Amino acid sequence: MMLADVRDYIDSLGIAEHVYMGKLPDKEDKSVGVYNSKHQNVYHTALGGPSLEGYGEKYVTILVHWNKSPRDTEEAATELFEKLRAMRDATINNETIKFFQPLYPIQDVGTDDAGIYEMVIEGAFIFEKKKEGKKE
Repeated sequence: MMLADVRDYIDSLGIAEHVYMGKLPDKEDKSVGVYNSKHQNVYHTALGGPSLEGYGEKYVTILVHWNKSPRDTEEAATELFEKLRAMRDATINNETIKFFQPLYPIQDVGTDDAGIYEMVIEGAFIFEKKKEGKKE
């Protein structure tokens, strides 16, 4: 699973007008940015080796860059957070996301230089790994 798959899944939820990955180029209102997490996370592997792994983890940071209303920003971030928490076995770009595991509650990170409120969601997308030689 790649960051683009996470971006496409979040876009499919229809919450934000713009969903980007890697960076927010124009910092438009009502945008969501999806980034690879910079936090250190424990590496997991199956006892028998990578070929026996049934799932993988994609750690991400999701920035909700909304508008000048803290109320609207929190509502948008909460809607996204709850949809991610409720999701099970979603398919996007031929990848199956089993579920989303938040690392902690939504974080308020204040405003950017233009006064736009932002909130952050950190978590791991748990996805099904495809077995070598298995026909899809």
